[in-house]
Amino acid sequence: MKELVALIPENRRKFIAFLCENDAPHSLSQISHELRLSHITTRKIAYEFASLGFVKIYDIGKAKIVIRTEKLKALCDTLLIQR
Repeated sequence: MKELVALIPENRRKFIAFLCENDAPHSLSQISHELRLSHITTRKIAYEFASLGFVKIYDIGKAKIVIRTEKLKALCDTLLIQR
């Protein structure tokens, strides 16, 4: 599994690592600020992972809130065991 993660582009690895380390919901703006990525890049990655079922995105006012799903939690647990 760790070898497959190495094939993922760096921005997506950073996004996964951030969500694995932080269980609390975060807005796209907070994530892009923490990862030092543009808001558009973060948004594209978030919607890509939402289509794969790794995160859910909720609209709260103008903010888009990203919450990891059980599928991503299982992936995080798998990656942590292999470290």
